[in-house]
Amino acid sequence: MPIETPKQVALKWVAAYNSHNADDAAALYDVNVTNVQMPYGKPVQGREAMRATYIKVFQAFPDIHVQVENIVENDQWVAVEWMFSGTMKGEFAGHPPNNSHFTMRGCELFQVMNGKIHTQRGYWDKATMFSQLNIL
Repeated sequence: MPIETPKQVALKWVAAYNSHNADDAAALYDVNVTNVQMPYGKPVQGREAMRATYIKVFQAFPDIHVQVENIVENDQWVAVEWMFSGTMKGEFAGHPPNNSHFTMRGCELFQVMNGKIHTQRGYWDKATMFSQLNIL
């Protein structure tokens, strides 16, 4: 079976996110992945930590959806410009659910080697998201 390109892996990431499947999402990552979402700064290390992160996000936002606006691939790197939206139906960032909705733009940068995500960086505006969720 041929190894998937970074773009193919990124599109699988979008599909796993939109199906709210933490196992499918986690399976895309190398066991030692490093994910830094720039607004938080603290990295998430490892496939199992990624799986746990997805479980929390999908519980907090059961309708979360990512829409791809652009994909750019260069060698082992792929950038996905996206629009995210969701409604806070569960606890998020230490805040109780409040049924607030958010919509924001951002970008994920993935380094894909041997068909697995080794590095992920997310660039988005935490202040905009938290303001829309009324959790400043």
